[in-house]
Amino acid sequence: MIFTGSGYKGRNVILVRSCDAVISVQGMIGTLNELTIAYDEKKIVGLLSGTGGASDLFLEVLDSMGKDTKSVITSKNPGILVEKILDLLESL
Repeated sequence: MIFTGSGYKGRNVILVRSCDAVISVQGMIGTLNELTIAYDEKKIVGLLSGTGGASDLFLEVLDSMGKDTKSVITSKNPGILVEKILDLLESL
């Protein structure tokens, strides 16, 4: 847990910068904000697909803006998603 005292929006930047990768399960507007920050900060982004919300829409958002999606990993299986992320982190 990281206490920032910065409220919901301010904490998102600190939270994302404090991690090696981001995993999203469902999520709403706040999660979408964290995902966009993670993408801009060049973090690995993992999306548990089939859970709805931001997790299922994020690739569409990136595609509609012509953004590269190589750093975004998706899977319907949480174990496989984590495994793929760990493998990618080890290769860096």
